[in-house]
Amino acid sequence: MQWVIISINLLVGLVIALPFDKQDVKIDRSDTNLTKKDEGAFKVYRIVPSTNKQLLQMIHLFENALSDEADFWHPPSTVNQTIDVMVAPEHTEDFSYFLDKHNYKYKVAIEDLKKLLIEKESKIEINRFLNDSRDFVRLNDDAGGFVSRLRMGEYYSYNVLVTWMNRIAEHLPNLAQTVDIGGTTEGRRIIGIKFGRDAPDKKIVVIDAGIHSREWTAIHTASYFINLIVNSRETDSQIASYLDHLVIYIFPVLNPDGYEFTRTERTNPRARMWRKSRSLEDCRFDGIENACCKGVDLNRNFGFRWGEIGSSHYPCSETYHGKSAFSEPESKALADFLTSLKGRLTGYITLHAYSQLWIYSYSHRKNTYAPDIADTRRVAEKAVAKLSSLYGTKFNYGTGPEIIYAFSGGSTDWAKETLKVQYSYTIELRPTYEDWNGFVLDRNELVPTAKETWEGVKVVLDEIEGTWRTSKAREVELNRIRETKCFDRLPSCQLWLRQTPTICQSSSSTMLRDCARSCHLCHMITIS
Repeated sequence: MQWVIISINLLVGLVIALPFDKQDVKIDRSDTNLTKKDEGAFKVYRIVPSTNKQLLQMIHLFENALSDEADFWHPPSTVNQTIDVMVAPEHTEDFSYFLDKHNYKYKVAIEDLKKLLIEKESKIEINRFLNDSRDFVRLNDDAGGFVSRLRMGEYYSYNVLVTWMNRIAEHLPNLAQTVDIGGTTEGRRIIGIKFGRDAPDKKIVVIDAGIHSREWTAIHTASYFINLIVNSRETDSQIASYLDHLVIYIFPVLNPDGYEFTRTERTNPRARMWRKSRSLEDCRFDGIENACCKGVDLNRNFGFRWGEIGSSHYPCSETYHGKSAFSEPESKALADFLTSLKGRLTGYITLHAYSQLWIYSYSHRKNTYAPDIADTRRVAEKAVAKLSSLYGTKFNYGTGPEIIYAFSGGSTDWAKETLKVQYSYTIELRPTYEDWNGFVLDRNELVPTAKETWEGVKVVLDEIEGTWRTSKAREVELNRIRETKCFDRLPSCQLWLRQTPTICQSSSSTMLRDCARSCHLCHMITIS
């Protein structure tokens, strides 16, 4: 989801006129040290622009990110669609004044975000580290098979997740192995897990999460997928079939630096709501002073129409797209890994939160689609219906500008355009953008969210596996037809082979025509 940090001082200029002259605006950059005590409460405003003028004002704020005093949880899109903005304590009075001055319809959806974080997440065992391997896995269940024991419905540190994946791979070497695709700015390794026995003819699906560090629900959902595959591989015939016919990679945390930062003070909104990577501080001169901040929005850093729309060139914006496409080690690592799978990579799914959306390419401009849009849309529609069938959760599907907003530089658009991935989707999980709690999901919704998402993902896996089965069946049939058409047209084939053993290779076209069976060239026969 978009998260742009704005300077509340811009509001003063906007109250007077729109557009405003930036030279007349004083930029006040507050100290964002997490040890600093914030006076008052972080509030989340739910705003509904009812006129084009109001929408343009909000878009102007959204696009002119200057500091870290407030952030857009859900950015402006169209008239009468909700906008969620978190505002720091020292600026709530000014922000409310601005909204009242311009006659916005709004309410304070969250009066005290820190209090909500304490209520919803403090009891979740985020920091528990399981040292004994028996805490991660149980070597034998009642039937004597290996199962995972990492309890779902909780959030774990990145180290715990990596250790868990390593131990799964250790105990299931014929089924799973961990994959290291590269390092982060702070020196962590980006680790995922691979399921399925590899073979040149197998199609590949990659699922990732946590490219935006605050989207803990997505990280839990990816972890649930791993847990489900391990625990159900022998009892669920559908999962067993996937493992036989596909290769599935799952990366639960693509942005481990950012994720661990959100865990440093999980009830402090300045930390918990961090979105970007933790790349080194970058500066830009904005006409008044240098703006210097850490981090890049990794999902705006891919090389598909990089920097065109839906991102910012200001380092202090939460949608800062970086100095150049693939400037960040995390996005470069994922792109290099996906590129290494080109030709076999048929499905790429990235999990995000929130809004209940199933997004497909392209998202940089409305009414712009990939050539296979009919198939892409058909599978998305089917996936959303299947997802909704479990608990009745309603998802919208379409391109970014059709159902939420336009953006470029995202991973799925890049995968579709550059690698020609057949099924490339961004899934925005619960809650809907109309709900007030945004990124702070109730604990009892974590497992249901993961379960329903898996139902939708299975539709994509079924499509890919079905295509593989069809192609294999077609191959078998073609081989049968070739066998019936494969014979020696001339009686002297065996004599020629005795006289010239290499004749099948040196005169392959002639021998294919006259001595296909003797030369074992049946597979080369063309079937019209």
